[in-house]
Amino acid sequence: MKILFVAPRFHTNQVQIIKILLEKNHEVFFHVSCIGATEDHSLVTPVCYKQSKLSRFIEKKFDKGQSNKRFYFPGAFTYWRAMKQLQPQIVVIRDPYKLFSQLAAFFALLIKAKIIFYTQEDLLRTRSRKTLLKQKFTIDFFKAAWITPIKSNDSPGEKGWPRYMYHVPLPVSITPEHACRKDISNEGPGILMIGKYHQERKKHMLFLQALGELKNQYRFTATIAGECANEEQQTRFMKIKAAAYDLGLNDRVEWKQNVPFSQMSTLYASHNIFVLPAIDEPYSISVNEAMGCGLPVICTDTCGTKFNIHNGENGFVIKSNSLEELTASLEALLSNYSKLDQMRLKTLQYARENLSGDAFYAKFAQVVRERFSIIMN
Repeated sequence: MKILFVAPRFHTNQVQIIKILLEKNHEVFFHVSCIGATEDHSLVTPVCYKQSKLSRFIEKKFDKGQSNKRFYFPGAFTYWRAMKQLQPQIVVIRDPYKLFSQLAAFFALLIKAKIIFYTQEDLLRTRSRKTLLKQKFTIDFFKAAWITPIKSNDSPGEKGWPRYMYHVPLPVSITPEHACRKDISNEGPGILMIGKYHQERKKHMLFLQALGELKNQYRFTATIAGECANEEQQTRFMKIKAAAYDLGLNDRVEWKQNVPFSQMSTLYASHNIFVLPAIDEPYSISVNEAMGCGLPVICTDTCGTKFNIHNGENGFVIKSNSLEELTASLEALLSNYSKLDQMRLKTLQYARENLSGDAFYAKFAQVVRERFSIIMN
């Protein structure tokens, strides 16, 4: 089956989706608004068509110098010709209300491709009547399905969700149990945090404060990894590093910058605990990636992937901006190595059953079967 993805960019959280689809002998193509310098294109090469003059005009007038390409779309004739030539059977479109997404959806409808919209929203969230009608109309008009990787509650919101909207997980690589780190070094458990250095909401400082509270009671080492590719990121990185020095953590914390995606699994697997103290995180693939390597996770109650964490079983969900809860959760793991090992096994089991490529494919195939009456191999 020929499957086309249309998205702002080829995000690392889509790598495992492409991998499993290729393994199932599907043809996969990717159209994007822009291409990032650090993307991994080993499985598929995304195509970015030349931006149309009208798009450039709208961008110049309304985008105020931003670089997220939210007003990007290619020339209509050029893109229509590309869509007709490709003739995909399924088109998966990120953020259906962007201009590029709408153009792709209209052309996909014209060539009678099956359309699947993709957003990162809680399937079970309460929707206003306006939002519900808007989503229902979009699904009905394009004869589409709609998928999201977030399903945070056990019961639907007050007004439910539109028909043909489904929960489909974003898959991650699952490390075999024998390859996951089981030992605790003489220096204590290894704690990993990942977050772009320039974003205050990632809460690097809060993480360091929690480590400072525990450094005289427990053995541990910590690694902080993040993007540091411009002056703003470098300036904040130096401030964070200075804060670690002031807290007496110089010999406890290792710093990493711009780790290539191909090396991330090795980074996860070399640690025992993963911490994401970030607030208002729509959907953090790093939480799932860490779980795929058997790391119990500590994340906040405003993280989109919190529903994967069962308190005391495979990690802890803590109150956002709470130094007390972050410190207590870390202490619970640092003080009981036997419990930490039990949580490692439960984390890996959960990831294997719910976050693997096979788990994604089963749900994706179910969507295609139920909405379009198509049986995927």
